[in-house]
Amino acid sequence: MKRLAILLVVLTLTAAACASSSTSEDTNATTTTAGESGGGGDSTTTAPPTTTIPPTAEDAGGTLTIGLFQEPDNLNPFLAVQTASRIIRDLVLEGLVDADPDGNYVAELAEVPSVEAGTISEDGLTVTYKLAEGVTWSDGEPFTSRDVQFTWEAVMDDANAVNSRNGYDKIVSIETPDDLTAVVTYSELFAPALSLFSIPEAILPAHELEGESFSEAAFNRIPEGTGPYMVTEWNSGQSIILDANPNYRVPDRPLIDRLIFKILPDQNAGIAQMRTGDIDVFWNIDTGVIDQFQGMDGVSIQVTPSSNIEYLGLNLSADSEPGNPHFAFSDPNVRAALAMAIDRTPIIENLLFGLSEAADSPIGLGWAAPQGLSNPAYDPAGAMALLEESGWVDTNGDGIREKDGKTLTLEISTPAGQQVRELTEQVLQEQFKAVGIELVINNVPAATLFGSWEENGKLKRGDFDIAMDTWGADLDPDAFLSTLFRSDQIPQESNGGEGWNFFRLQSDTLDAAIDAGRSTLDINARKDAYRTVVEEVLAAGVYIPLYKRSKLDAFSATVSGYAPNPWQEFTWNAEDWTVDK
Repeated sequence: MKRLAILLVVLTLTAAACASSSTSEDTNATTTTAGESGGGGDSTTTAPPTTTIPPTAEDAGGTLTIGLFQEPDNLNPFLAVQTASRIIRDLVLEGLVDADPDGNYVAELAEVPSVEAGTISEDGLTVTYKLAEGVTWSDGEPFTSRDVQFTWEAVMDDANAVNSRNGYDKIVSIETPDDLTAVVTYSELFAPALSLFSIPEAILPAHELEGESFSEAAFNRIPEGTGPYMVTEWNSGQSIILDANPNYRVPDRPLIDRLIFKILPDQNAGIAQMRTGDIDVFWNIDTGVIDQFQGMDGVSIQVTPSSNIEYLGLNLSADSEPGNPHFAFSDPNVRAALAMAIDRTPIIENLLFGLSEAADSPIGLGWAAPQGLSNPAYDPAGAMALLEESGWVDTNGDGIREKDGKTLTLEISTPAGQQVRELTEQVLQEQFKAVGIELVINNVPAATLFGSWEENGKLKRGDFDIAMDTWGADLDPDAFLSTLFRSDQIPQESNGGEGWNFFRLQSDTLDAAIDAGRSTLDINARKDAYRTVVEEVLAAGVYIPLYKRSKLDAFSATVSGYAPNPWQEFTWNAEDWTVDK
């Protein structure tokens, strides 16, 4: 009964938190106490030692250890894509504005520009940032408007293989009339302008990176930042150590002297080390193992809603070039049959303990989340009929359909070592088999799946059939939708692998809807445009939403001060945390 109580409590919280709407009510979250009711090599990178900020409270100071079962690829916000990277770099790097738990832009390194304040022009073409005074980088160098200007220049430099230039390519100039003013001029109205130079990206230090090779810079592992912490050591495959930034602009912050991010092989290692007290915080608990926290005295599970959606991504191309059709997915009947063959009920009820709900859109939270959508009904007979119609038949009686000498065998990949995903793949394997599709599971390290073009990442290079992943929109969905679905964001040889449209989806209607959503300040018109985008994506059948994902993070009772924020990672307010041990 105790286990059931835990699950019922968390279920109630999660169900309420995951309900999408366009109001800030979606940001409610809570914490439940489990004990009550509820890859790399061996290289080491170090930075010079530094002193820490004197604590201002009796319980300030100390060291906190956080368990991560993913190692960041790097910490450059314009190169990295893994969530683990963002968790760490957000402690070090900052943007001009930030997002609060209620879904509002708030000042970080600059005041929030607005038409009312006269810092956004009436035509929306000019955005003026008034920078905070007295801010320095962690090495003591002053933060100035030149850093803002340099960040744009670095992103737009063809020599730098950034993830995306979305939005930055609409800027025609950045003027710096003084050290604390940056005037950004756009070629056309760009509604999501405030998302640039901000979450999930940041401002880069001109004095450190100017003249450096962007891809090889030491900054990518030990960045200079303006945030509360600074990376002082990175032991590949073992740990990343952050110490308090002695030049942080907020007096008496951070309160904890040192954060140690311990790189763990998998969820089981995190559970074991949480139980023994070897780690104080464990990131991103797999819903399917939450019952293992039963009886862990003094361990709480924070449940935070998010816009993240677990989905299947289908590759329309045989390789990285969109003009080379995939042997099966070039046929819309096959894509539709795949969606109709999926029954989400056993995944949600048996693997997720009912702690989630089916997703029906790539946008799972916030003002742009469309209402009233639905997934194709679970219909194995209908799926088989579509396959038959396209000429996929089982001629030899082995249960797998063939056509033109090719069997309907598909490979699925997801980051290795995640239990719920691995079990989900097995459920899908059986469901697809029932309609004559063979699903081969080939899971790989996250760095392999999400690797860059130069690193021959499977998604970037089109070396996959189906990818299972989680991704979600930020406060403004433009960057998410543009980077993932615009035709010009297909990574290929001709653009140096830029963009994350690894579906290789090309749609003029979709592109036009994204453009419409970014070219007006009318919020209702933007909602309508993004609904069209979502409908086009779903109609294409390359993105199959599975379920909504809340963030589940475990905290020891020795840790205080953490708070939920649906638009940020759990470390978003770590400067206010304390640890008592």
